[in-house]
Amino acid sequence: MTNIQGKVVVIMGASSGIGEATTKKLAEEGAKIVIAARRKNRLKALVESLPNADISYAIADVTKEEEVQAVVDLAVEKYGRVDVLFNNAGVMPTARLSEKRFDEWRQMLDVNIMGVLNGIAAVLPIMKKQQSGQIVD
Repeated sequence: MTNIQGKVVVIMGASSGIGEATTKKLAEEGAKIVIAARRKNRLKALVESLPNADISYAIADVTKEEEVQAVVDLAVEKYGRVDVLFNNAGVMPTARLSEKRFDEWRQMLDVNIMGVLNGIAAVLPIMKKQQSGQIVD
């Protein structure tokens, strides 16, 4: 891993799985982290489990662009920049296609596609102004 110490990383979908594991690894490496997800109790527990980390959290649903923007704004308020956005939030329906669960399909598209685009839209002006940054989807 390249030197992430001191870098400002925003992790969407950080309350479990890959997002949680990434948060722990980057905290260990000395990154400044802003994590977000829908489950406040999971985010709070994660922050509390990393008492020596420079970490903040915000509740956000990636399908709502104003909530994603608020997370990015928090990072900029606190640290003055965003070096990395990890668009990690995602869902995967498990029902058979023959069950025609259209609502689940729409939710998957909203989270997995629009959520990514909402994250990009929120950080791109900042990264262009900084003339640096990485977006990981």
